[in-house]
Amino acid sequence: MSYHRSPQQARRQTRGALALLAALVVSLLAILAPQVTASPAHAAKVPAPTAVTAAAHTDTHIASALAGVPARALPEVLAAAGTPFQVEVSLWNGRKPAAYSTDTVVTLTAPGPGTLSVQQATIPAGATGTTITTSYSAATAAVQVTVRVPSASSALSATTSSFPIDVTLSLIDGQAATLQDGTAGADSAGCTEVDAAHPMCGIVTLPRGATGNVALSLGMCPTGQSCLTGASVTQLIANLTGADGDLYTRTAPARMTIICDKSICGQQGVPHVTALWSQSATGPLQPAPACPAKGIIGADQDFCTDWVSSTRDRAGDLHLVVLFLQDVRGAI
Repeated sequence: MSYHRSPQQARRQTRGALALLAALVVSLLAILAPQVTASPAHAAKVPAPTAVTAAAHTDTHIASALAGVPARALPEVLAAAGTPFQVEVSLWNGRKPAAYSTDTVVTLTAPGPGTLSVQQATIPAGATGTTITTSYSAATAAVQVTVRVPSASSALSATTSSFPIDVTLSLIDGQAATLQDGTAGADSAGCTEVDAAHPMCGIVTLPRGATGNVALSLGMCPTGQSCLTGASVTQLIANLTGADGDLYTRTAPARMTIICDKSICGQQGVPHVTALWSQSATGPLQPAPACPAKGIIGADQDFCTDWVSSTRDRAGDLHLVVLFLQDVRGAI
């Protein structure tokens, strides 16, 4: 006797088979789920810190404003009294980045004569470090920032490299009229006040301007350099190239006039005063040789002292002219 399933019976059996298959899949997932969450990849942890490092950098806003300038012209930290710079704090366990399991306070300290505007910050739980923006209240030839973070046994600490804090720092558009007509002063005020209390200033003249922004600063002479007692260092950081190449040549150079108060530059003849010069942000200052003629840089020179164009004003202050082709730091 033959047996025939009705269409309704066939559909009911198919639905039953699908329901059984779905139940088996759910059961299988339930069995596998604990195995996935317990895998070693999910159990990895960041080690606890055993050391900390600290590095100081130019503030990002200043650095981005000077994009395009030669790398050798940019110091590790470019800042003046009251202007921001950054301290990067990193946590380590051996050579591996490390982190605390809870929010952790880090403190910053620096020796006098100034103080830091921000002296504490928090490293978030699980973070391997933080970047702190702060500033220093006084000009100095060299300062170091020390960071300290707690540890189970003792505080971890590290100190940045030494860096200068300038007296003044200003950013100027490379095509500003003050740069082109010779009224841009390193003191941010056109060098209108040069006296015993402010004994040195530098006026930069860039007839063809510069590409992008220009930084002008007036700082203290680095330790170990042969500057006159009380002298300052004028710094120009700029991109002095254009679409057609160098903006300045040996017959049409850029110019810096160092104004030196008679209280430190005395009454000796102009040719007896030597300018100190460097084309590196950190290189030693070297005597700037004499130019071969007025307004001309020699074929074997990158900068020179134009003693023919140099003079003393009625007050007895020295105006020493140095000609150059690229970024410079100058002093007397």
